Amino acid sequence: MKSYRVRVAVTLAAAGIAMTACGGPVQAGSAAIIGNERITSSQVNDEVRALRADLAANKIPEEQLQLPASLPQMVLLNMTFSRQFEELGRRKGVTVSDRDIDDLAVAQGGWPQFDKVLLANGIPRDQSRAFLRAYIIRSKLAQQAGAGQDQESQAAAGQKVLQEADATVPVKYSPRYGKYDPQQGFVADDRFGAYTPVAPPANPAEAPPAAG
Repeated sequence: MKSYRVRVAVTLAAAGIAMTACGGPVQAGSAAIIGNERITSSQVNDEVRALRADLAANKIPEEQLQLPASLPQMVLLNMTFSRQFEELGRRKGVTVSDRDIDDLAVAQGGWPQFDKVLLANGIPRDQSRAFLRAYIIRSKLAQQAGAGQDQESQAAAGQKVLQEADATVPVKYSPRYGKYDPQQGFVADDRFGAYTPVAPPANPAEAPPAAG
């Protein structure tokens, strides 16, 4: 059950970025622009290689991954999520310690098990702490925005946080990473092979309790 909850949480984070990011021209060589920060295509390529190496080391076949986007797109979405919410957290004064991240990993069965869940969702090991830091920031902001135990308040708070992230730290993707739809995120593109877009879950604020 814990692994399932984390898998859902990771997918939700990427879905949140896909829902809020906007298209537009980006600088040559860029994969995405997040506020004033740039992710280069070279960085994405490096992380895709790192992810494939981590998958091989953990004997997770790439062809068995059930991701809602191609591997380069998923890696880019997760990198974008990390940077967008880390910057929003700085602006809102929300901090996350290394202990918070480790506590979350322990709550989900420990790092060895948790790493495999993250890898299966397109997050290489060298990006895992940055991703989880951003994820906890988003969870704390949702709590501040009124997320309670019921799905209605969680959904409302989650949507409010995503809208604030988009307005405060806007995201633009390079069209080289595929066709972008504001409601679905990246959609099927022949350059990356066909896949079936997955609709975002009904409750975008659902998350494991943030540590700390």
